[in-house]
Amino acid sequence: MRGRLLGLVLGVATLAVGWLTPSRASAWYFPEHVVLMGDGHATLAPEVRSIIRDAVAAARAEGFKLCEGTERTLDDVLLTSPLVTSMVRTPASAPCIPYAALPGLAGDHASDVDELRTVLTGGKGIELISVVAYEWHRFRANALRSQTSLDRMSYVHDLDVALYFIDSGYVTRARATRVHFRDVGRSFDRVLEELAREGRIDDLLGRFVFHHVRSLILAANGKRTDALLEHAFAIHFLEDAFAAGHLVMSDASWSEGRDAVRLRHDAFNAEGLEVTREMSHEPCSTLASDSLELAGLPPCWTTSGDGYLGLTPDATDRLHAAAALSRAELAFAVALAPERFEAYASGLGERELVSLGAKLDPSPWWTADPNVRRTLPAGPRYARRLVRTAVASVGKLRDFAVPPSAGVDIARIAGAVDPRIVASLRGPTHIDSDGDDAADTDANPGNALVKPTLAQLPTAQSDTATQHPPGHLDHGWAVQVFVATGATMIVPPSSPLDFIAPGVGASAGLSYRWGSLLPGRRARSIAELNVGISQSLHVDSKGATGGRGYVTMLDQELRWPVVWEALTTYTLPLDLARMHRAGRTLVFNGVRAHEVLTGGTVSFLGLELEALAIALSDGHGSHPLYAVSPEVRFYLGAANPSAVQPSFPNQLGFTFGVTLTGGYATFL
Repeated sequence: MRGRLLGLVLGVATLAVGWLTPSRASAWYFPEHVVLMGDGHATLAPEVRSIIRDAVAAARAEGFKLCEGTERTLDDVLLTSPLVTSMVRTPASAPCIPYAALPGLAGDHASDVDELRTVLTGGKGIELISVVAYEWHRFRANALRSQTSLDRMSYVHDLDVALYFIDSGYVTRARATRVHFRDVGRSFDRVLEELAREGRIDDLLGRFVFHHVRSLILAANGKRTDALLEHAFAIHFLEDAFAAGHLVMSDASWSEGRDAVRLRHDAFNAEGLEVTREMSHEPCSTLASDSLELAGLPPCWTTSGDGYLGLTPDATDRLHAAAALSRAELAFAVALAPERFEAYASGLGERELVSLGAKLDPSPWWTADPNVRRTLPAGPRYARRLVRTAVASVGKLRDFAVPPSAGVDIARIAGAVDPRIVASLRGPTHIDSDGDDAADTDANPGNALVKPTLAQLPTAQSDTATQHPPGHLDHGWAVQVFVATGATMIVPPSSPLDFIAPGVGASAGLSYRWGSLLPGRRARSIAELNVGISQSLHVDSKGATGGRGYVTMLDQELRWPVVWEALTTYTLPLDLARMHRAGRTLVFNGVRAHEVLTGGTVSFLGLELEALAIALSDGHGSHPLYAVSPEVRFYLGAANPSAVQPSFPNQLGFTFGVTLTGGYATFL
């Protein structure tokens, strides 16, 4: 009983947080974090992936519940065996945590590396991944159907409910959301300058640089497991940098309040944002619209956000994110095993070497003035120089102190990134293609191992302060209309049975609806008030009508559909299968009153409790218009039959009623 009560309290808190939090800390739906990491990792050569695989193996030897290897995905990690713990119950489960899932855990389900270590060595990590994999499978099973933006967002909210249950800290981290956003009021150079001068890490750009550099220093010093954990945070914030809704915020946006932030965030994620690279010297307007790089990437593209990532690997939002992730992953592998990486690179043919060099180039063509692009170094000799410079940079990393770890709620930390590294990230970088043996002279870790990734980061093509795409809040006040047919039987204590049946009626009302914020039925209301009118035939069990063969009634009802769902569904352990069926059968769901209208006079008939409601569908439509799905409702109550049968004694009798109803609701 105590556990059930605790679960109920947690459930109520979960629902409240899901409603009040303007946006989650994560810039992507958790499975999308995994997909992006998998996309980027898959572009690395097997020899490079094997370096990271060895770091994963070392972590597994220390008790981390990671999957063997680095290529496992959510699609192939889910088993048919159920998972039942004190926190969650799933019909299928994951036996281990894929390497690609680490960025999804870092930042959202762990504030710092110590907490992430606890998640990966304890039971929470398996619980989280089992839920994520199960929900991703459910999403993929429906992905080919025609889906509105609200349909896709509902999957995000469904997963959020489960994640709040398993990880109560998710709520706290979700409120510290600004660190996951790019502050468009601060320029690229200003963010880097304040990172070096003040240790300011309250912007996703500064966050990525901080975590990436820290992971590289740890890796260069042989602390592979610590480096792996820090690398997860770096990748998390790097992925955030490609989410549309996280590239459009500023102090002005945040000052408008939570609902306004969430509305803007969700609208840009759903509609997408036209972006180019932050370090580009040339605006999109002067580039050919069909221009492609050697890698096949357009220099200007549209990126998406939480819940709206492209469903295929060749979607441009995924390709561009993968390009950046592969460079961060490559730098991490170089820092882990520089000699091994150099040996791999030395065995490559010219074509493969040039491709590898492109991932290590701190000054790709778009970072240079158009007038000097033709003079930029290129070719195998330059690629070989980039490889040697990257390897030499690892030795330089060992000269830097390891900065302290920082949780997501820390805005500043002294010495976050050494100013010498930051200085190399600002302004143009030129590495001569000649002099292979002099690579040490260019071996600055910032240039060699950080800037190639920064060169891939996106920024909006135009001023986002003037952009206000249409969006919607999936909770709020709504108006609704219903039609119904039904029957009521009155059982007086000393009179014949009285039948008010069959009847037809119409009603309208006002409700506060939760849209897609809860799993189960769509657009359920917290509370609703409806008034209407109905017309019914009338006869008693003896065939008499008391002079009234039909009756006209005024009807009023007050309903609270969410309450029963919260009381019965959101308890520990959270059952995912039952959660998605929630709201289809409701008990003690409302009350309604009836008055009989006769010749301009109104007589009170009775009051009924909505004892049971059974939904016949999950609901249809998208914001702002929803189909309030057909329901069969059963009622118990009391009525005075003399209101319709004047010959009956003035006494109350029990009533039994059934109604079939349905209609539409639209948000105000």
